[in-house]
Amino acid sequence: MSKLKKTFWDIWSSYAIYYFGKVNLGIVVPALLVTFKDLSLYNVGLVSSGFFFAYAIGQFLHGQISEKHNPFVYISAGLILSGIMNAILGFWGGFFTILLVGETIDGFVQAMGWSSCVRANAMTMEKSNISRSSTILGTSYQIGNSVAWLISAFAVGAWGWQAGFFVASGMLILRGVLLLITRPTMPPIKKEKALTTVKNTLTLPIIMGGVGLCLLNMVRYGVITWIPLYLFQVGNLTIEQMGKVGLKVCLIPIAGVLGTLVYNKIKMSKDLLSVVYLVLLAVSFVVLPFTQGIASVVVLVIGSFFLYGPHVFLVSTLPTRFTKVVGASTGFIDGMGYVGTTLIGIIVPVLITINEATASGGWHSVFAFWAILSAITAAFVGFNYVKSFKNS
Repeated sequence: MSKLKKTFWDIWSSYAIYYFGKVNLGIVVPALLVTFKDLSLYNVGLVSSGFFFAYAIGQFLHGQISEKHNPFVYISAGLILSGIMNAILGFWGGFFTILLVGETIDGFVQAMGWSSCVRANAMTMEKSNISRSSTILGTSYQIGNSVAWLISAFAVGAWGWQAGFFVASGMLILRGVLLLITRPTMPPIKKEKALTTVKNTLTLPIIMGGVGLCLLNMVRYGVITWIPLYLFQVGNLTIEQMGKVGLKVCLIPIAGVLGTLVYNKIKMSKDLLSVVYLVLLAVSFVVLPFTQGIASVVVLVIGSFFLYGPHVFLVSTLPTRFTKVVGASTGFIDGMGYVGTTLIGIIVPVLITINEATASGGWHSVFAFWAILSAITAAFVGFNYVKSFKNS
């Protein structure tokens, strides 16, 4: 394996491992609700929103700060700090206040990863290969999501909710230390003035990309955070059966990987292809309320096929077009995305509670909301293309 390929896969695997500390909460939540009767759906929503609010703030800050530092050191530090926080939650995460504060801190340090990974890729890969490598880099969080869900689900099913945190802690710390030891030598970092970096970041295409991701993340993290609970409830499962949920939900990001690889192969403007994918994603959520059992899982998998290509475009491919501020633009766009993620943690419990008397327990309104968001995101991406990139 060449040195460049090794470096790329170091970046790829590091961000895949980050997801053990990002999506394990969705697996732990059903076990927490069953184990601690004083925890409510709103408590869980607040914890989820706390994590993603801190993640959003962290993206804005780390995207700017990381421009001045070695990206590999920054990635390693985030992994290790997130691992430490998950270890603490493994001991005391059953207390609502500690869970809320711990997940909020974890969200902030988790934000050290993505912008630095995109920047590390842009700094180390050959210029002619950056577009392709940035798309493939996006599969890291899809596969990482799937593997983290699957391992966490079986760990929680076998040993209880604490295992969901302890497994994440071990994986994160181990990867962080290994990356720190094996990181490549980087040239001195040219440090731009903070005001110049901010000015180059706050341009129309970057702002529009951020708004688009804000809407799309309400869909993507809505699925990541709440679909395990949906499958747990409609299947009338017990904590010991969480492995069944894990086997189902791990198919979602796997379908996303396939969709992204197909997306990468289609010879078409990625802006316009993203619009097509997003429209088909909206259609899948329109169909979902009319399905049950295996059919529901199939529709979720089909929808996920169309979800991740546009997401990779917004969080990875689009920022690499702005060579002077790759890290900063990535941090801004991803930060805007997690503003949407924060909101969805509150909106989903409200939608379910308002409509819980219906046959679907309120989930039909959640799926309708995700369909509308997908369609609006398609409109934003299309507008940004016509306004900013059509003649480039």
